[in-house]
Amino acid sequence: MGAEWLFEAGYIGTKGTKLPRFIEGNPAVFSPGDSPADNPDRRRLYSGCTLADSNPCNFSSVGLIAGNTNSGYNALQSSLKKRFSHGLSFLASYTFSKTLDDVSSFNITGSASQSTAGENDLAQNPFDLRAEKGRSMFDARHRFVLSYQWNLPFFEKAEGWKRQVLGGWQVNGITTLMTGTPFTVYDSANVSLQGSAPEISGFPSDRPDRADDFTKGTCPNAASAGTANCWISPSGFQRLNPTTQAGQFGDAGRNIAQGPGLQQWDFSALKNFRIKEAKTIQFRGELFNIFNHANLGLPVNDLNSSNFGQIQASQPGRLVQFALKFLF
Repeated sequence: MGAEWLFEAGYIGTKGTKLPRFIEGNPAVFSPGDSPADNPDRRRLYSGCTLADSNPCNFSSVGLIAGNTNSGYNALQSSLKKRFSHGLSFLASYTFSKTLDDVSSFNITGSASQSTAGENDLAQNPFDLRAEKGRSMFDARHRFVLSYQWNLPFFEKAEGWKRQVLGGWQVNGITTLMTGTPFTVYDSANVSLQGSAPEISGFPSDRPDRADDFTKGTCPNAASAGTANCWISPSGFQRLNPTTQAGQFGDAGRNIAQGPGLQQWDFSALKNFRIKEAKTIQFRGELFNIFNHANLGLPVNDLNSSNFGQIQASQPGRLVQFALKFLF
């Protein structure tokens, strides 16, 4: 594309096999009619106790590290680069990708105060790990990044204070646009009666049934889905009945919901003021998220919560900082 321009495009594909993950090594088995709902340890495969006796159980939940998960990544990566000339250079990159796996995180610290980006290390059904395949929690389908540097040509030929103050400025910027990452909707009511696994995540992994298009369903107070007060609609899911469906699992897949996208504009301007031949003072001003765009976090993803679907956190707003650097 000429001496100053370079365009590149390529396909990237990777595959991971036998990756480590936590699984419940001592799952509970529910039998309608004779299984106590409040004591999953007596229903575990290797509990060392039975439902008939009252002896204490020897084993409860067991977090087992197993190398039985897979992942796959496919992407079209393209970039357009302008080499520095006439005071200007930039690099624009676009990625169209999809990444799938069975689990995206590997929490070796056990119970946490909250789930990591909507991810739960614990599979919903310990007897059906294949049902956990879905989008990775870091899967961003579209990502565009533009970085640039421009030495401003204005006032280059000016004289006196105009040249000293207004000439010789350099501006830089990075713009990032990205679609949202997925998260999993779960129900902490624990209808499956599997019990907790504090050594793995500390969070129940039960999921509801899908009932409707949760991206367009009815929100509380007749609001529309897609806002901070109701990012996804609770009407898009059907909670399992704890009496008639005890011991069952919902059919909503892992990471089927998608969070808000990202729009970040960072900008900086700098100028060198020469004091003597070998001494310079550099003034630098930096603005992060210059347009103060609200980059929202993930919504509350527990269907058992009264705040389900609400986004209660966001990334930092506009940040401005100035600096002086003495070069010698």
